[in-house]
Amino acid sequence: MFVACLCGVPLAGCQDGGATVRFRVIAKVLYNGSQYEASTVMECRYARLKNSLVGMGGSTTLYGEALIFDLPAGLGAFYLLPRWRGEEGSLNQVYERGVLTTFGIKNSIGGLKDSDFEILSNARGRKVFNFFGHVPAIVVFQDETEPKSILEVGRGEFRKIFPGAEFIGLDIEITTDPVTDRLTQRLPWLNAREEVFDRDPPGRQRPYRERPIGFVITKSHFFGNGSR
Repeated sequence: MFVACLCGVPLAGCQDGGATVRFRVIAKVLYNGSQYEASTVMECRYARLKNSLVGMGGSTTLYGEALIFDLPAGLGAFYLLPRWRGEEGSLNQVYERGVLTTFGIKNSIGGLKDSDFEILSNARGRKVFNFFGHVPAIVVFQDETEPKSILEVGRGEFRKIFPGAEFIGLDIEITTDPVTDRLTQRLPWLNAREEVFDRDPPGRQRPYRERPIGFVITKSHFFGNGSR
């Protein structure tokens, strides 16, 4: 009998345990004393790897897309990316690690144990998203048909852009609903073959932290890595 492990990348070994979590990301906004919610369904697959060049490790595959929130009273809309923007300015994974911490798992993705996979497999209910104070990046468009009109909504700027409204956080809810797939209908330019956002010219590139979101983001940042 011939048994082999097929490796997707050189550092990835054979899968040795894992879990899949289907969850609803629920964004909450307070407006004129009433709470409004919008959501998107995502799925994250966790795998523990063995026999890699660096020993034990882990991998994740995230399916889903940015959350669309149409605010009440004609205030407009914002998009919650499946990424958070770090202090250095880059767009980093958020749900892959954030689901773990939300459900009380302290180990890193590369250090997940059988007991952690059991927690993920048996996860139920709705919890406040808890990822060391990080929240996904929020973006808006001055004109949704023009991707280069994108703007980032920084912390403390939500009320300025949407008068009378306050972003009050996120919840994660375990679900069996299908993964959401409607973003490209709303923003059809996401299907374009070419890149649609601005970039600094060669030789004049700024550090990421100095660049507006439109000079950092790509189309792939609107989706989990398994959905592109």
